[in-house]
Amino acid sequence: MNSGIRALSTTYEENMGIETQGNPIDDTQRFYAKLAGFMYLLNYATSVFGAIAPGVIRGTGTLAEQSQRIIASEGLYRTALTSMAIGWVLIVFLAFSLYVVLEPVNRRLAQLALFLELCQASVGAVSVVFSFLVLGIYTGMRPGSIQNDQLQALAQILERPPGSGFTISMMFLAAGSTIFFYLFYRSRYIPRPLAAWGVFSSVLMMIVSVAMLIFPDYTRTLQYGWGPLGLTEVGTALWLMIVGIRQPAVRTLEIAHA
Repeated sequence: MNSGIRALSTTYEENMGIETQGNPIDDTQRFYAKLAGFMYLLNYATSVFGAIAPGVIRGTGTLAEQSQRIIASEGLYRTALTSMAIGWVLIVFLAFSLYVVLEPVNRRLAQLALFLELCQASVGAVSVVFSFLVLGIYTGMRPGSIQNDQLQALAQILERPPGSGFTISMMFLAAGSTIFFYLFYRSRYIPRPLAAWGVFSSVLMMIVSVAMLIFPDYTRTLQYGWGPLGLTEVGTALWLMIVGIRQPAVRTLEIAHA
């Protein structure tokens, strides 16, 4: 009987535009909110280096020329790929931290977002495995090797999965991020404009990622569509670390006047 009354009361409040205070924020949520902010920034530090450095080292030209540059800087190249792998591990910590913070808002949606982010990390990690495989092929192209032609053909084939895998991982990121930022918007733990922009930029990333898979020739142009979410995540990270999550107002009445 009491549960039925509470359900009717909740429905009435939602229809009337009344937002009630949820469970009070506890110290565990505050700790994981700050941890999430730190994981956001640390992930960017490792992933950006891991994503940019290999291309800079490899450069342009024939596969033989690229191979020579990679062999000359193999240690740095391996460090970059390892940094990218660490970034995917950090995604797991980030996703779990966000789940702990937002689970009281809606447990099922928070779980779904967590699973999507874990899929992102899994697909991303596999793409790094392919990158290490390609590295082994490049370092195997020693001058005078009779297998150079075959190795070059194989390298051309295996260079494609890491790029596609990264794009697919961004699709999982976009889906999970959309849910997380929606829960932030609903909870008012962070400013609503920031959360709303997070939802928008996450949806934009999903659209751009799908377009990149369908139109690979326009990847360099389309990838700029990932930028808004990157800026939003950095802004959210700084807010979570410096300000933290805040307790929403006890009650807010928003009744439209005819």
